[in-house]
Amino acid sequence: MHVKARCVRCAGVTLLESMIVVAIMGVLLVVALPSMRTFVIRNHLAAATNQFIAAAILTRSEAIKRGRPVVICRSVDADGSSDQCSATAAGQRDAGDWGAGWLVKAGDGGQVLWRQGSLDDGISIKAAKNSITYDATGNASGAFVKLVFSSNSEYARTVCIASSGRISTKLDSSEC
Repeated sequence: MHVKARCVRCAGVTLLESMIVVAIMGVLLVVALPSMRTFVIRNHLAAATNQFIAAAILTRSEAIKRGRPVVICRSVDADGSSDQCSATAAGQRDAGDWGAGWLVKAGDGGQVLWRQGSLDDGISIKAAKNSITYDATGNASGAFVKLVFSSNSEYARTVCIASSGRISTKLDSSEC
């Protein structure tokens, strides 16, 4: 007959081992948290920038397709029922902040082709113009347009729209 020896430390982990694992996890969290914050902010800015660029590309392509002007404009109630462009301040946003939302409207009948509601409160889009009109040839109205996207005045991304309609983006810069 063979008797198995009883193992006292074979099952589970000790309190000391658990405390060491928790301490290591705490140190890793403290090191990773600032990087994660930056990652999340930059991701939100990239999403807002891409939404605006998609709307601008739609505006340009619809103007070419329709053979008539199409406008992308700032709106303070784009996520509501309003079809009106607006250059007024709304809530915490000043009159030059496109973060309040925007509309893409066909110039001939005012038909709304795209609605973008208000962005997160931390994200702002500063621009000197409140609307950009593309004509039937795909050219943007007037002179060069610059929109500066930022999150609490950090991590700027700039969308530059030339009068030819060409769109370019500059990261971590407020200059075109």
